[in-house]
Amino acid sequence: MKIDFRFAAVLLYAASAYAQSEATSDAIRFRIQAGGRDQYKLAIPKPIGDGDGSKTVVDVASLDLALSGYFRVLDPAGFLANLAVEGVSINPQDWKNVGAEGVMKARATAYGDDIKYEFRLYEIAKGNQPVLSHDYRGPRAQTRMVVHEWCGEVLRYFTNEDNFFRSRIAFTAQSGNHRDVLAMDWDGSRSAQLTSNRSQNLLPAWSPGGGELAVTSFIGGKPDLYVMPAAGGKLKPISMRSGLNMGAAYSPDGSKIAVTLSQDGNSEIYLLTRAGQILKRLTNNPYIDTSPSWSPDGSRIAFVSDRHGSPQIWVMNADGSNQHLVTYKGKYNQTPVWCPRKDTPLIAFTARDEKLNYDIFTLNVETGEILRVTEGHGSNQHPSWAPNGRAIAYESSRGGIWISTADGHIERQVYRGSAASPTWGPQLPSALAK
Repeated sequence: MKIDFRFAAVLLYAASAYAQSEATSDAIRFRIQAGGRDQYKLAIPKPIGDGDGSKTVVDVASLDLALSGYFRVLDPAGFLANLAVEGVSINPQDWKNVGAEGVMKARATAYGDDIKYEFRLYEIAKGNQPVLSHDYRGPRAQTRMVVHEWCGEVLRYFTNEDNFFRSRIAFTAQSGNHRDVLAMDWDGSRSAQLTSNRSQNLLPAWSPGGGELAVTSFIGGKPDLYVMPAAGGKLKPISMRSGLNMGAAYSPDGSKIAVTLSQDGNSEIYLLTRAGQILKRLTNNPYIDTSPSWSPDGSRIAFVSDRHGSPQIWVMNADGSNQHLVTYKGKYNQTPVWCPRKDTPLIAFTARDEKLNYDIFTLNVETGEILRVTEGHGSNQHPSWAPNGRAIAYESSRGGIWISTADGHIERQVYRGSAASPTWGPQLPSALAK
């Protein structure tokens, strides 16, 4: 029984990040052209009357809309309009002259400890009457949430699509000789440490509702599977079988967890209940099978197997039948994760090139088409999809966590510092008072 070898190999495949750290008509047009081409040119001038807070509004709105993949936010240095005279209205010609197709305006008014934001959206071709408007009032501390809410309305106006602006990303970070799980808003704000057990905590995975995280932890001296509240707290064990218990993936309905176990001496993929009881063994062969990821309808599971000599991406039905290879290029493909859009049969994964760099790719499971998302910027790995399938988060050798539009055209760093294995959580309900 070669437990040590298998254990090392599965860690390499399923937790490579840890191993490396150690070593309308408009709406129709937007949907068709989504993904970085012919982007809508949007101007976002500073809000009126908000002083230092105006920079937060512009920064948050610019990042939200740029990484949605539909907008090109214009450089404010080129604005010609007299903002003080315009107020929250616009002179369409002044904005047309700088190439803007749309303008987002805002005004802030303080009311004691509260602040009121008046947002207006204009389309230049439709004149000086706003096509969308919304007012929000609440504590200044909620400014970022207010801007996320407004940007979600803007995105829905143009595309009729959901956004990811209220979602969070969990990840792990090295601290001395241990690794903790942290979570942050998708744009890097409000980061918080969730574990404090001074152990190795790996591969966090969100439950579909976002209320809990499954975590692989070495608290007991070997990799066991635990769950914990998404806000942090005590880890509750759900699988402490001999060998490996790691790499959890919740089914879309939240009723089951796919996981890698090696209780019989070889790493295989099993289905567990939420409480950790085994429902079924899905793979059964002398090779390494790991890194399960569910399709958005729950009918299929992508995983990694080296049964053809090197780690490749495979797909099987959720009952373990019809196991078949889906990557035919490259000698080292791993960390598959299925796009959450039911109308988009894409799997994002990490591949290693001939220079031993890692990059993010997507595979269309139906057509076999492969798109390279990252290239020429160090090593990038462990992808995770935004809840609306329009962006991908990943760790990078450049440091921290980066996010790219799904086509790779726009990329931004959202977290600096030690970070690995990012996993993007679901869109959360609005926290704003109604």
